[in-house]
Amino acid sequence: MRAVAAAAAVAVVLGLPGVAVAHATLEGTQPAQGASVARNPGRVVFAFNETVEGNFGAVRVFDTRGGRVDSGDGFHPNGTGSLIGVDLRPGLPAGTYTATYRVVSADGHIVTGGFVFSIGGRGAGGLTVAQLLGRGTTGSATTVAFSEARAVQYGAIAVAVGALVFLLGVWLPVLRVQAGGSASWRNASDAFVARLRVTLLMSALLGAISALAGVVFEAAESAGVSGWAALAPGVLREELTTRFGTIWTAAAACWLAFGVLTAGLLRPRSAHAPVLRAVPLGSTGLALCGGERRLAVGLGIALAGVVLLPALSGHGATQAPVVVMFPSIALHVTAISVWLGGLVALVVVVPAATRCLEKAERTRVLSAVVARFSGLALVAVILLLATGLVQSYIEVGRLDLLLSTDFGRAVLIKFGLLMTLVGLGAFNRRRTLPRLRQIAQDGEAPGSTGLSLRRTLRTEIALIVVALGATGALASYAPAASQYAGPYNATTTVGGRELQLTLDPAKVGSNELHVYLFDARTGVRYDGALQVTVAETLPSKGIGPLTQTAQKSGPGHYTVPGITLGLPGTWKLEITVLVDKFDAYSKTVDVPIQ
Repeated sequence: MRAVAAAAAVAVVLGLPGVAVAHATLEGTQPAQGASVARNPGRVVFAFNETVEGNFGAVRVFDTRGGRVDSGDGFHPNGTGSLIGVDLRPGLPAGTYTATYRVVSADGHIVTGGFVFSIGGRGAGGLTVAQLLGRGTTGSATTVAFSEARAVQYGAIAVAVGALVFLLGVWLPVLRVQAGGSASWRNASDAFVARLRVTLLMSALLGAISALAGVVFEAAESAGVSGWAALAPGVLREELTTRFGTIWTAAAACWLAFGVLTAGLLRPRSAHAPVLRAVPLGSTGLALCGGERRLAVGLGIALAGVVLLPALSGHGATQAPVVVMFPSIALHVTAISVWLGGLVALVVVVPAATRCLEKAERTRVLSAVVARFSGLALVAVILLLATGLVQSYIEVGRLDLLLSTDFGRAVLIKFGLLMTLVGLGAFNRRRTLPRLRQIAQDGEAPGSTGLSLRRTLRTEIALIVVALGATGALASYAPAASQYAGPYNATTTVGGRELQLTLDPAKVGSNELHVYLFDARTGVRYDGALQVTVAETLPSKGIGPLTQTAQKSGPGHYTVPGITLGLPGTWKLEITVLVDKFDAYSKTVDVPIQ
């Protein structure tokens, strides 16, 4: 019933109107797209709707043979972060040139594109924008590896944070109440801390490695090279000056600090380790050493930086409203960490301790630990659902985008996994926990009930790992709602010609459509079309087709100044190009309208 209610809540929230989010879109160029200028303009500049970053090859200009004609590194004209350009070599001859860009938007995503312009009239064409951009691609292997590095990073954060919370909030309180004075309790306490220390050190190692790997892979995507090529000093230096590179490098430093502190503070023989020791001054029995505060402060400060990593380096720090998104992502990370890290502690760390105890003591401790963690996990799940709903509303915004975008589909996968996890947790809370309590009262060993619990917990961990993989993919996708941050640009082919389309502002109401046609082989403007028509359809509402004839505004350039799109949704624009009296070619482009 709770899962159904949560699903209904998601449906209601995602059905509400969406909002535009931070994701760089091209707003203009200098020279203008498709322009023919009388003389060398001296530089090429791209103007975006937000600050962008790029390495030394972020903007490139090519002649018809594919040779570079830009001079020097890319720069921000007048120090304006939303502008990025490059100087041109002096004395360029008349002809057609292609400018491309590959920049990093504020949310960390790579944005690419380009345009064609001419000097001294139209000349012979060369490689197309798509072909030139295709020279600088990282390849699917690097992209997948980047997603995996993110997933490992998120997993390391979750295990480290959750295991530390489990120690301070579950294990030590239970130990204070349940521990006896025998040597077996001391051995159990030492075994728990020793296994926890190894777990946290492994998290620190994987966290540091994946953070540094993330810097390399981001550098590869930004520069358009392979992961191995990104190890070049010049590429890495450029990446370390970017926001993403700075934050993830700082995260690696935080992991190293966390590892050093863990190695020192959790040494079983350390005077400050949170383990049972003999009571001093001639008394008998065992008592906990008072190192909890030092652990909470020392390790907590080191972990704070990595807990904020997803929010600082992703959508949380750039996506409006930041005042909502940033704390929502930070709380989301904390909640999943408490859950996953606690599960790992139950499966990996607790058994090392309970094996040292007699069967009756073992069951009593296991029952108390599961009961205390169950309450903590319930709070974490509620927080996870609440923050997930907030982020889904902002980043997806509309139900149709859940299925029509990679980002939306990844959100659905995460939600489905979460609902399965909620069901498993409810099963443990209502069935397994009461059985453990009864067995503890009877003084028996956990037996089949303990085995069933372990299997269920392992299944939960496996599902959360899959969810972390989906989260790693989510971080590589632009938010679904960002498709609404007009103007909308697309490049495709129609009848052997390259078609570049711009719809401005891509919002409900009046829009202006620009269609540019190029010879797909030579790259020169195609000016042989007799007529270009546009038919607009909104299938979800049964609207259209609404057909209009484009006006010719220049060589190979056609415009429709007044396309009225009255409802939000994914509109289909069918572009038909009549090349002679008998031949016409059509292409349909999906355009999201806010």
